[in-house]
Amino acid sequence: MEDKPQQSDIEGYILRLRFSRAEPAIWLAHLDLMRTFERAIRRADLPVAYSKGFNPRPQLAFALPIGVGLATNDDYVDVSLTRPIEPSELMLSLNRSLPQGIGILAAKAVKNEGPSLMSLVRAADYSFAGPGLAEAAGQLLAMPAELPWPVEKNSKGKMVSLDIRPLLLELTADGPDRLNVRVKAGSRENLRPDLLLAAMVKFGGLDPVAAADTAITRLHLLALTNQDPAVLQSPLPLPDEY
Repeated sequence: MEDKPQQSDIEGYILRLRFSRAEPAIWLAHLDLMRTFERAIRRADLPVAYSKGFNPRPQLAFALPIGVGLATNDDYVDVSLTRPIEPSELMLSLNRSLPQGIGILAAKAVKNEGPSLMSLVRAADYSFAGPGLAEAAGQLLAMPAELPWPVEKNSKGKMVSLDIRPLLLELTADGPDRLNVRVKAGSRENLRPDLLLAAMVKFGGLDPVAAADTAITRLHLLALTNQDPAVLQSPLPLPDEY
């Protein structure tokens, strides 16, 4: 019988998971996604740590909420454990318990210290696919640099105006109906993809129906590396990304 891994072997009691989601799981709201992971962890009988209080919950920390209808190739969650477990064992057990459309791509032990995963996220890459996107984006980018791009967003039950122009880092067209976009993301500054589409409707002439039907995929989340603000990378790179 193999010896169980020691704490020193896996650097702590937190495993960082990289996961993807596709149809039909893209229609889960963030709270539903959290509950889906909680149920899968219980079914897999993993040694997850629970919060204290009257309603204990598995201790999960997601890197960045993802909106309803968005697919993702690259998202992250930290799982706190009561004892060490091999990352490969957790991946196998959890993938057997998760529903169709959600898959664990990688797992790695991380030290139980330092900033939270969400606080390290700084940017996100997205792919937009839908009719007329490139033309609308071109009109938006052609606006004079001194003009803002104000759009309405719901903030704590109130509609507020937000200038999203400073939150857009890169935008390139990959054909007439596809965009590649990099935006600021995380707990400090965050540009939701639907707000960028709203700006293209408002200032770029994009058909609102086309905006509503646009397929959006989160391609990458990028986080601080060793607290160096000039270096951003995946919180858990896959082998071909090192």
